[in-house]
Amino acid sequence: MQRRVQSALAPSVGFSALAQAAPMLTNLLLTPFLIGRLGLDRFGVWSLILVFLATLTVLDGGVGASLARFHAYHGARGDREGTGRLVVGSLVLFLVFGALVTILCLVLAPTVTAALDVPPGLRDEAHRLLIALGPLLTLALASNSAVALLQANGRFRALAGVTGGSCLVYALAVITLIDEGPALPLLAVLTAGRYLLVVVAGLGVGARHLRIRRPLLPLRAERHEFGRYAWRMQLSGFTVFLNGEIDALVVAGLLPVRYVGIYAAGYQAAMGLRSLPLFAVPPLLTRMTGVYAHRGLPGAVAEFRLLQRRWLPAVLTYGVVTTTAVGIAVQVWLGPELALSGAVAAVLLAGYTVQVAVTGVRTCFVRAIGRPGHETRYSWAATAVNLALTVPLTLLWGVLGVVLATAIGVTAGSLYFVVLCRELGLRPVPDERLPKRWLPATALAVCVAVAGDVLILRLGWHGALPLLLAGVPVLAGLALAAALLVPQLTDPRTSPDVCVKKETP
Repeated sequence: MQRRVQSALAPSVGFSALAQAAPMLTNLLLTPFLIGRLGLDRFGVWSLILVFLATLTVLDGGVGASLARFHAYHGARGDREGTGRLVVGSLVLFLVFGALVTILCLVLAPTVTAALDVPPGLRDEAHRLLIALGPLLTLALASNSAVALLQANGRFRALAGVTGGSCLVYALAVITLIDEGPALPLLAVLTAGRYLLVVVAGLGVGARHLRIRRPLLPLRAERHEFGRYAWRMQLSGFTVFLNGEIDALVVAGLLPVRYVGIYAAGYQAAMGLRSLPLFAVPPLLTRMTGVYAHRGLPGAVAEFRLLQRRWLPAVLTYGVVTTTAVGIAVQVWLGPELALSGAVAAVLLAGYTVQVAVTGVRTCFVRAIGRPGHETRYSWAATAVNLALTVPLTLLWGVLGVVLATAIGVTAGSLYFVVLCRELGLRPVPDERLPKRWLPATALAVCVAVAGDVLILRLGWHGALPLLLAGVPVLAGLALAAALLVPQLTDPRTSPDVCVKKETP
């Protein structure tokens, strides 16, 4: 039975990962093209607009983050009318939110462009982009609603098709239509078109899961329940903004606008590499929840220990190798003149490596046992450290100071999470001792990855395809490390499957 569940889960995880990876890969492939066509200053303005868009998307009252849960709830009950009311209500709310942002931008756009260090020749384009921020926000949030509908009803194959297709159309349009010079308004139109494709295709594919009938909007009890849940999600989501998007705003406020583009490129690389291990979190959460449902807290603690023994060394090896190689890979991607973006990526990824390695399985644990408050507490602790350090470190070391504050913050918060979870029965020792082969295996992988990427960098090739080539030495190094570590990590005496069977009455 367990094998059938896992085999059914694997394709969903794969298609879900593909849907999440498509926008990141598209941005990675287009960034060198856009920098070459737009220039670094104009690309910095575009990056700043995307930061504003991402910030407002996170600060939507927790609505976007809550839709998947409530769509799943209605779908499980076969309540297509409830799903329809939720879709209509969310779209109306997003439309109102976008209209308010548009009005605000009409009033404040001149002040914002004057306050930021935007070159005089780009202020007109920046002003027009700010005016377009409201419509872009509405479409971005509406696309999130369509994505949540498909996720909640298990339509991961369709979701991958919708997301991947929209990214492909967008990339082809950008490459074909964007030329050198003042092309930012056209780029905004193409971005809006990508979101619109997701909305139309996503709602079209998911139409069978909803029914539009009067009343069109959620009932009072539904609004009350959704509002309480969304507010809690907003509190957690706000830390994502404070630990990520606010860094770009600090850079924009204290440094010339070109540094926003430098930061954005490094941040994009770091977040893309950070995301890869996190694709494994949904199946881990499902497994942990099932164990907790059948065997209670002691079973969940035992499951955590078994999973963490594999997760910690695997993620640390992956993180150390990618952190040491990412600075060189970014130079292969964008050219040596943007080596600072590579340093930004390396500093951020170092902090993210600790965070993912330490908190990944713990996050699954606290959610599975119904204690998400521990996750919120550690997130706010990380945010407090980050905010306290951001401005002084930025004044000392510029854009590197910004990301150093973030790396220190997430590291400190992650270690605090370990302390918090002790009261739930999780003990970090001896369950989190690294295997004896971990250090030599990781050192070998680092040497292979760095040596290979240095050779590729010396070839003088830059762009998306050379970046893919730079990934080959990294994969080779990780494969060598895996060959050394897997025999220890898959020791039958510590296998989760074996131990679960032994403990099951």
